[in-house]
Amino acid sequence: MLLIVSVIMVIGYSVYFFSSSHVKGITTQASITKCISMLLGMTSSLTIGLIIVAWLPNMLAFSTIIAILLSIGTAILVGGRFGLGGILEALASSLMGAMMGTMLGAMLSSQELTMMIAIMAVVYLISVFSMIMILMNADVNTKWSVLKKKPISFYVAFLLSVYLVSTMGVLHLNDKEVENHEMNHTHQHS
Repeated sequence: MLLIVSVIMVIGYSVYFFSSSHVKGITTQASITKCISMLLGMTSSLTIGLIIVAWLPNMLAFSTIIAILLSIGTAILVGGRFGLGGILEALASSLMGAMMGTMLGAMLSSQELTMMIAIMAVVYLISVFSMIMILMNADVNTKWSVLKKKPISFYVAFLLSVYLVSTMGVLHLNDKEVENHEMNHTHQHS
């Protein structure tokens, strides 16, 4: 369940970032746009790589290819608002992030992988939130006006997303600990 929710959040927030930042037509400096594309491309692809290798644990090459392909789509979404340069920056960081995510996921135990997926999903959510705030700040004179520019539903949805991923990660880890404890208890009696 954590995997499905994490994938939906990464794709959903990438689409939201593309649509909310693209429609507004905010003008930003070229250096900021490269940083935004790289950060969101890397965090989304790392998360996607971890999720894919959790679904396909014994197929590292295949899961890496799938993670790269999914990350290409996400990179186009997050970099598309900044033109060809933004897309290229996001693609480059996504390629590296997808490979790193799948390799890291293949090396971790199932409990560690669950923890990393939950943490990376939260890091991605915080990254998207921060980048939206930076883009909004480009048009607004005072920092407090930035926070008032988005509706309260945006902040509630963001906090619920972070809470959902964190809670599901903790619950999933607890389930695995109970399983391991029961297996150890069964082996001791055998």
